[in-house]
Amino acid sequence: MGRGRPKQKRSNKLTPDERGRAIGMLEMGAGVKETARKIGCEPKSIRELKKKYKITGTTEDRPRSGRPKKTSPREDRTIKFSSLRNRKLTGKAIALKLAPNFTKNRVSIRTIRSRLSESGLNGRVARKKPLLKADHIKKRYQWSKDHLDWKVSDWKKVIFSDESPFTLFATGGKMYVRRRPGEEYLPECIAPTVKFGGGKIQVWGCFSWYGAGPVYRIKGNMTGVKYRQILKDKMAPFMRNTEGKLGIQPIFQHDNDPKHRSKVAKNYLSNQQFKVLSWPSQSPDMNPIENAWKHVKDNIYGRVDKASNLDEVFDIVKEEWEKISLEYFRKLISSMPDRVKALYSAHGHSTKY
Repeated sequence: MGRGRPKQKRSNKLTPDERGRAIGMLEMGAGVKETARKIGCEPKSIRELKKKYKITGTTEDRPRSGRPKKTSPREDRTIKFSSLRNRKLTGKAIALKLAPNFTKNRVSIRTIRSRLSESGLNGRVARKKPLLKADHIKKRYQWSKDHLDWKVSDWKKVIFSDESPFTLFATGGKMYVRRRPGEEYLPECIAPTVKFGGGKIQVWGCFSWYGAGPVYRIKGNMTGVKYRQILKDKMAPFMRNTEGKLGIQPIFQHDNDPKHRSKVAKNYLSNQQFKVLSWPSQSPDMNPIENAWKHVKDNIYGRVDKASNLDEVFDIVKEEWEKISLEYFRKLISSMPDRVKALYSAHGHSTKY
């Protein structure tokens, strides 16, 4: 029988380890053919490696230019500034608007998105913040200047208050379940949704440096008269208790809701000679009680036992509110100087808080 064809040496690209070994062998005096035989490649690969190493001093490949861009630097700038002028434009909208004017190549939506990403303009979910008109911005900025020198010791004197809605069924957040393939629609694996959260209640609450204040369920629509009663029955006793701890009269904070600014509420606060903190409209980011309400809602959402009616909703809200630690409330109040500085730096516009 005749001898078979000789086995061909592989000629594929050498690995970094093989390149290092080959250079080491060559420097120790081995020949090209001997090195190729021991590495298991064609002598041609070793000769090219030897030549490249002699010229560059490295075994690494030079960076390749890659596929040419479909857009020119000028077109890249056009894409970038089009997005900066209108941050809400999608990649698709920019492509439809600009691509027909790019004469060199047809540009896809994917290319537009890539150019935006290269400019650091990535698509993100927009933060929800109150709509600020010019007058709001001006007054917020002035308020920040007026309170820029307030220290934590000053904010310790403030009682923060606000109302917040709570629904029978949680309407936000993600629910995770463990399921096998094909079980996504089993009753035990779905998160039921109900329009408007299955009903809701409105809760008023307050807190100070010394901890949680009372919470109160507002039945029916809030009016100036109802709010005055809350101030008299809930806020005033808490303020006097806080005054005993502070040694001086606290400052009461509430926002510019029409019920808060009603004649009956103003008259009550004035007659009682309570100090009231000036407050700019549309400024929930400056009120730390918003964080406390979110803390309560997050805890309620994570509970195993759920409310079956609106009365139980309030019971759970009250329970979770009273469980908030003193350290948490003090941390919120301690954040006030930073909140004011952030508002001042933003010149009255929205902040991260």
